[in-house]
Amino acid sequence: MSICLWRMMFNSTDDYLSKLAEKNVLADEKGAVLAALEEDGKWEQCIEWRISTYTETTISYEMFNDEKRFRVHVKCDHEFSCLSPTVERALEMAGLYQQLIFKLFHQVGWASWESIDVLRSE
Repeated sequence: MSICLWRMMFNSTDDYLSKLAEKNVLADEKGAVLAALEEDGKWEQCIEWRISTYTETTISYEMFNDEKRFRVHVKCDHEFSCLSPTVERALEMAGLYQQLIFKLFHQVGWASWESIDVLRSE
């Protein structure tokens, strides 16, 4: 990666997403996640945050290059997924994705809606 690209990515003055990640809203779930993974191979959480609007979050094991990783999957109208090397990072990413879904709805609406230009013209 070039130095310029690296600086653009990691030295940005726009720190909104890093601040969102620092909230680590799921940190207290670590014990429950590990217990569910041990028992069922998957941890699931379903949050209703608006009337009949649910965000589903799962963390499960997945092998990657002969190493056990944590597959994070968060969905509502948007879907986000990643592989994390530790349960701590998996929880950080799951919490970030949850918060991002909430923020996207409140600030730009659902991806399944009309474009912003169409909505503004109505």
